[in-house]
Parts: sequence; C-alpha cells; structure tokens
Amino acid sequence: MNSTETVILARDVEKVKAEDNGSPFQHLMDRAGTNNPGYSVADTFRVSYHGMAHTHLDSLCHMFHEGRMYNGYSQSEVLSDGAHHLGIQNLKDGILTRAVLVDLPLLKGVEFLEPGTAVLPADLDAWEKSTGINVSPGDVVLIRTGRWARRAARGPWSGSFAGLHGSCARWLKNRDVAVLGSDAASDVLPSGVDGVMMPLHQLCIVAMGTWILDNCDLEAVAAAAKKRSRWEFLLTLAPLAVPGGTGSPVNPTAIF
Repeated sequence: MNSTETVILARDVEKVKAEDNGSPFQHLMDRAGTNNPGYSVADTFRVSYHGMAHTHLDSLCHMFHEGRMYNGYSQSEVLSDGAHHLGIQNLKDGILTRAVLVDLPLLKGVEFLEPGTAVLPADLDAWEKSTGINVSPGDVVLIRTGRWARRAARGPWSGSFAGLHGSCARWLKNRDVAVLGSDAASDVLPSGVDGVMMPLHQLCIVAMGTWILDNCDLEAVAAAAKKRSRWEFLLTLAPLAVPGGTGSPVNPTAIF
C-alpha cells in the first residue's frame, strides 16, 4: 500500500519589498517574550494580497465587466464595507476536489517558460494527450509556467508573465472547470488582447463563475507528480471567512 503524501502549494509569505512584491506581508509583534512580563506573546498580520506575490483565491466579486459582476450584479454592490454579493465567505466550507497539474515546462522540455509566453488551447490538448488525463467538470486546473524556478535562478521581475491566452477560456468552459490556478496570474501578461489587461480573469470570474487561484508555488507538487508520473491529486483549500471579502490568502494542499 502506497503511503499518502501532502504537498503545500502556497508560497512562504514574502516580507521584503521586491520588483514583483509591492505590498510585502507585514508581521508585527504586539507582545514579544523580551518585552512582556506576562505569560503570552501575540502578533498582528497585515497583507494586501491581490497582486503577484501572495498565494490567494479571488472571489467572484473581484472583477467587473461593463459595470457588472457574475450573475449580473452591479459593481456598485461592492461598497466600503465589502461586497454585498459574491463575497469570499461563500467558500468558507472550503474546496475538496480533484486537481490536474498542467506542467508546461515539462511538456516543452524547458526549465521554465519565459515571461510573456502565451499558452494556447493546443498546448492544453497536448498535455492531456501526453498524460492520458482528461480534465473533467468540477476539477481544479493548475497551470505551471515555472515562474518560481525562474525567479530562483534569475531574481524577481515584473510586468510580463507567462500564462494562458484568452482563447483558452473556451477550453476551460467546455470542461466546466471549477477553479483555475497558476504560479502567476493564469493570464499571460501582456495579454495580447487589445484593451483587455486580463481576459482570463474577466471571462472566468465574471462570465463563467470560475474561481481563480493566483501565485501558487507549484515547484514541489510538480516534482512529486513527476516522481509518480501522476498529475492528478486531491486538492483542499479554504479561505478566511470574511463577509464581503474580495478574496483571501490561502494555503492549498495537494494529497497524493
């Protein structure tokens, strides 16, 4: 009987400002052991998690198109006290489902994709064919571009990232994917679509109701999958139950 292995898909929080981390995670000690005569210590976390640094889940209120959110709600439903519809608390019971890792550097025989490389539906078809795995309704699809391997080798960068071209939205819709995740923003940046910065984000969140996981660290899970020649596994994750939140930091866990 094979033993169970768990692999974490979240990045360690980044406390230092960098080219790809304009809002570092802040960890503030309210009471430390060196200046506290009492019996406990305490701290405060502060994080502006949307962006290209912190692993997080986008809620369905995160994006608009022509003033509308998913299911036609107006963007004016997002007020200073949070989103009155489609907030992250709708996922407070968590996600527990099959995930499929699409390892594009492995498919193409490279260590990582260069920034700005657009992944096309034909690449996703080629991955299914090479692995024998068919993405199915309710799956989480995780797109590995090798972003963190490149960062470790060459340092941080910003402005341009490998990812899916907007034409991949139909591929995801046809398979009824529940969650789309990647080691960057899922979208290729720049998008290559005039006037639309992140077409995959808008199409998935606004039109399809597909949740998006950004900035996952897929290096360890890619190694575990390659060792087993198995690119499907159980994935669990749960956001903070923040009423009206536009998303949440998360710590996804793959279970083989």
